[in-house]
Amino acid sequence: MSGRLILVTGGSGSGKSAWAEKKLLAEAAEAGGRAVYLATMEPFGPEAAARIERHRAMRKAHGAEAGTAFFDLEQTVDIGGAAVEPGDFVLLEDLGNLLANEIWSPSGAGRDSAAERVLSGLQALLERAALLIIVSNDVFSDGGGYDLDTEAYIRILGTLHRALAPLAEQVVEVVCGIALVQR
Repeated sequence: MSGRLILVTGGSGSGKSAWAEKKLLAEAAEAGGRAVYLATMEPFGPEAAARIERHRAMRKAHGAEAGTAFFDLEQTVDIGGAAVEPGDFVLLEDLGNLLANEIWSPSGAGRDSAAERVLSGLQALLERAALLIIVSNDVFSDGGGYDLDTEAYIRILGTLHRALAPLAEQVVEVVCGIALVQR
C-alpha cells in the first residue's frame, strides 16, 4: 500500500460526504493533485437518481468554494479497475453502495466473494492514489430487525470496516456535521 487512507463513517444525513469532499479538495489543492470523485451508486429508481443529483450539486459547490473541481468517475463494481491515475486524490462514495452492488448486481462478485473483491479493489486504488478517502454509512446501531440477506450485508460491511480501520491514518465519525477524528 503506497497511498494514505482515511475512513469516514456516519449515519444517513450526518454530513460525512460534505466533510470528506472538503477534506479531499483541500489535500489535493495543497499538493497540486487531481481530485477524483469515485461514485459507486447505481441509479435504481427516482430516489437514487435524486440522491445522485444532490451529491453532484454538493460536490460542484464544494469544488467552487475550493477553487477547483472534482474529476468524476463512476464505477459500480470492480473498484480496482477504476481509471485512477498515480498520485490522484480519490474520494470513494460510498463503501455501502459498492458492497451492495458487488453482492446483488449481475456484474458483481456475489455475496460469498464480495468482501474479497472490494478489499482487493481498494488495495489496487491505494497502490495508485496519493490519498483515498472512503465514505461509508453507519448502519450498525438502528436496532431494526432485518431479513437474512440484509443481515448478511450488514455483517459484511462491518467486516470491511474492521479490515480498513487499522490501515487508515484517520478514522472519522461525522455526527450532525461534526467530525470526530479517532486518530
